[in-house]
Amino acid sequence: MPFTREDLTHIAESVGECSGWDFSTVRWRRDPTLWEYGDVARRLLSPTDHVLDVGTGGAETFLTLSSRFGSGVGIDVSPEMVACAQANVVAAGVRNVQVSVMDAQHLDFESGTFDVVLNRHCIIDVDETVRVLRPGGRFFTQQVGRRNMQNILRAFGWTPDSFPDGWWQPIRPVAGAFATAGCHVEAVAEYDVRYWFQDIRSLLLWLKAVPLPETFDPARHWRAVNAIIERHGTPDGIETNEHREMLIVRKH
Repeated sequence: MPFTREDLTHIAESVGECSGWDFSTVRWRRDPTLWEYGDVARRLLSPTDHVLDVGTGGAETFLTLSSRFGSGVGIDVSPEMVACAQANVVAAGVRNVQVSVMDAQHLDFESGTFDVVLNRHCIIDVDETVRVLRPGGRFFTQQVGRRNMQNILRAFGWTPDSFPDGWWQPIRPVAGAFATAGCHVEAVAEYDVRYWFQDIRSLLLWLKAVPLPETFDPARHWRAVNAIIERHGTPDGIETNEHREMLIVRKH
């Protein structure tokens, strides 16, 4: 039975807001993937490394890696995100991580500062990344691919081209830019797998939290949500897809 506008507005209000990039309350399932971001990052880290996390958000993921490196700095262009990250660092009792408001395209660090630069779903500035890496240092990124959750975007009348210019950074051209800048490309990969939101609350929380071409408003978009449920609802949940790309490079 379709949800009314009032139903969806009430549910959207009841799920609250995400704190930073904490999606732990989203109930989801997906098919097996070629990698997990945290697993790859841990393999690249050493106990003496000084690490930069670009686009750290609330530092949720960065903090899970903190036991694997010596010291780290998480940056984000959003003061609200950094305030959330600072609170998370204190709550976790982690002493080797600092966070700061900073633009990924204008890194306020000396050249050759970091052993590893991490970037998860944030804009990549090749020149700045290479500059702050020490010789032999590594850069690892996971990016959201252009095909991510296409059926959901389509229900709202959006396409990848509905996002601002520069929003998507296809990995292969970025890899080429790093090679031109004097880096060795160690790995390029992508996956595109089935993904399910396991209840309507999870779908609505995702729609409220992630950057989209326009702000999600259940009072205005309730018909699109019903269309998604009708067309893509399954016994496993609301089916969509997760498209990710990854890149690892080493500075000569």
